[in-house]
Amino acid sequence: MGLISMYHSKTILSLILGLILTSVLYSQRNSSSGMYIEAGGGMNLSYFDVGGGSPGVSFQGSVLFDVHPSWRLGATMGFHRTNGTDEGTPNAGREYEYKSNLKELSVRVQYVVQLNGNSRKRQKRKLEPKAYLGVGILQVQAIHNRQLSAQENAGNFSIAPILSAGLALAYAIQNDLWLSFEGGSNISTSDFLEGYTNVMHSTSTDMFHTIMLKVVYKVPGKWY
Repeated sequence: MGLISMYHSKTILSLILGLILTSVLYSQRNSSSGMYIEAGGGMNLSYFDVGGGSPGVSFQGSVLFDVHPSWRLGATMGFHRTNGTDEGTPNAGREYEYKSNLKELSVRVQYVVQLNGNSRKRQKRKLEPKAYLGVGILQVQAIHNRQLSAQENAGNFSIAPILSAGLALAYAIQNDLWLSFEGGSNISTSDFLEGYTNVMHSTSTDMFHTIMLKVVYKVPGKWY
């Protein structure tokens, strides 16, 4: 699994770097393009083999460039602290619990809904609906308790590809400053985000949802 994980991580990282470079070069040719910095935090709900729907904290930041009046492209970094316990679930007799740190690096494509159909009046809009799609990698650090550490697991560190998608609604505070409420789902190709998998009963890979409040700032100047 280590060699496969390394191959996947190198391939995805090359894709991320290539798309970021493409977005920057494209934005430089677009006289109306802008650069946006997003940062904020919130909570995650993890659906792993231990627990289910357990809440944790998430922080995320992005740098995005206009590549079209309705499209933005850039990079996202995030940190998600997930945790769960068997208490209150059908597996309560196992008495397992876990904590995992998930460090995220991904490419994000964002679609901005043009409510008034005129990109030149974008700054005058109070509401800005958005949808996004992201692909990237997670560095997983699983922190086990005594009961879980005796079980088979993927080790303390591993790399997992991740696909994310969601919706956001931003409210303009000033011409270049928004508050954005965002919700999304994150699906991994790994079943070891908590360092454990039940080979007999696990039917899907690990996933988690995020709900975040972010500040979005458009950097002054023309990026071309």
